[in-house]
Amino acid sequence: MRNYRELTQKEIGELEMLYPVTPNRMLARQYGISVDALQDYVAHPRGWKKDRKAVLIGNRGGRGLAEKQLAWLFKHYKHTKNDDIMAKLGIGESTLHRVARKYGLKKTKQFVRKTQRNATEHAYKVCRRYGVYEATAERMRRKLLDLSARGERIPGSFAPGVSNVQRLGRKRDRERIEKARQTRNETIRKERMRAKWDLPRITKMHILPYGYTAKRRQASLHRYLFRKKNYIVGRGDDCVYYDELTNRSMAMEANACKYGLKVLPLN
Repeated sequence: MRNYRELTQKEIGELEMLYPVTPNRMLARQYGISVDALQDYVAHPRGWKKDRKAVLIGNRGGRGLAEKQLAWLFKHYKHTKNDDIMAKLGIGESTLHRVARKYGLKKTKQFVRKTQRNATEHAYKVCRRYGVYEATAERMRRKLLDLSARGERIPGSFAPGVSNVQRLGRKRDRERIEKARQTRNETIRKERMRAKWDLPRITKMHILPYGYTAKRRQASLHRYLFRKKNYIVGRGDDCVYYDELTNRSMAMEANACKYGLKVLPLN
């Protein structure tokens, strides 16, 4: 695809005659530029206007497609660019959208991702070719030098020794803290739900499911009580053993099952 700056004076003269009565999509395809560039950087600065009635009449051609054309469209729509489809079938953008909506045709996710990636790479190459990034960096550098020369604070930086209360005020600082607390609590809640349903974590937090911490705490307490009654309990072990010297407690053994502990005779 060309850049609109590469248009010659002859092509601009042709565009001036065709623009009022021709759809933008057809002009963009014919001259190899994007629709946005044609409309925003070529037509609008020169004051070109559309003859909406003529464009509407031109778009009404080819409202119906033959069975052979429909079969080709069904087969190739999901992985073919709309510009190529319109050039192949000789239809306009409105007709293509109407047919696709009528028959439920959609692009594949792989094709959409590939198209977006290609568009991003092409935009990057064009910006590098015309020095857009260098010009932006130079403007930012001059702005920062100007702010520094006037003694003003650079946006995004903070003066040393200035607290958040001094910078924002007490009310806004309390609002900032409360917003951060709510955001963190919501993140913890979602991570606990993921742990509960055995879903993979999406943050670096090591969050246990609901009730897990209290359950393990009660299990640790019961291990200590079992040891006092001469039960045989290993450190961090979920199995509790008893023998003839153990002062058994049926209530404690029943409660231990609630917290994941197993009471077994010692063989």
